[in-house]
Amino acid sequence: MNKKWILGVGLGVGGLLLVGGGLVATGYWANGQMGGDGMEVLAQTQARAQRTADLNARYPFQPPPAGKVLKLEEARLETYLAVREATLPAYQAMEKESLEFMRTHGEQLNRGGRRAMIQAAGASMRIMGKAQTVLLQNLEARHMSPQEFRRLTAVVYPPPEVVPDAGVAMSHASDPTNLAQLEAQLAALTPQLEDPKLTEAERLQLEQRRAGLRKYITQLELASGKDVKEANAALLKKHAERVAKAANPTFDELMTKPLEAAGTAGLPTP
Repeated sequence: MNKKWILGVGLGVGGLLLVGGGLVATGYWANGQMGGDGMEVLAQTQARAQRTADLNARYPFQPPPAGKVLKLEEARLETYLAVREATLPAYQAMEKESLEFMRTHGEQLNRGGRRAMIQAAGASMRIMGKAQTVLLQNLEARHMSPQEFRRLTAVVYPPPEVVPDAGVAMSHASDPTNLAQLEAQLAALTPQLEDPKLTEAERLQLEQRRAGLRKYITQLELASGKDVKEANAALLKKHAERVAKAANPTFDELMTKPLEAAGTAGLPTP
């Protein structure tokens, strides 16, 4: 059974990981289906959402402008890795508890039915809540906001690139391929300038073209964040062992998303 399915769809309702808002919509019926503690689970979910907002306000993080690459700072990278390392045991406990729940209730859940789905939603909220609480505790202890943690995750553990549909034009001037072409044009000017048969006017024209290409390439590199990406890559290489040891794609998907309660879509009604 797929681990991601167990933690995501299997213990959520219609793929939801947090259904706090849904408990309000379904009222005490849902509360009863969860064994009478559904409203308490909701309260805990809302408390974590408030704590998330408080931490974001207490430790404000200024992301780079839209389209710009976030530059890693070594001190913050080490803090990020420390938070992640301290939280991974709680995530692993969540994973184990989720597997145990599915072994016990998986057959009933697969048959469907409102009661089974609500019970799975309650289990999801309780299990996820434990790990999220640990994450918030570790963030607070190291003076980092959930917002910064998510943004750093996107840089340190970037998601796989989406391949564009065939026939869709996605090229930009600052794309690596185009930059390589411009650099090839710049390199081709060197042997031309060494030609002794050049007139002064031709030489001046080629030199002006070379200067223009160099300036344009520099501008495109800055726009693409090449210098920042190279600096980030060097820093990540320096901490490669810790980065690799703490890698976990499912952790990234489940633990770095906003902790605010989700909506009600997909929740069964009485």
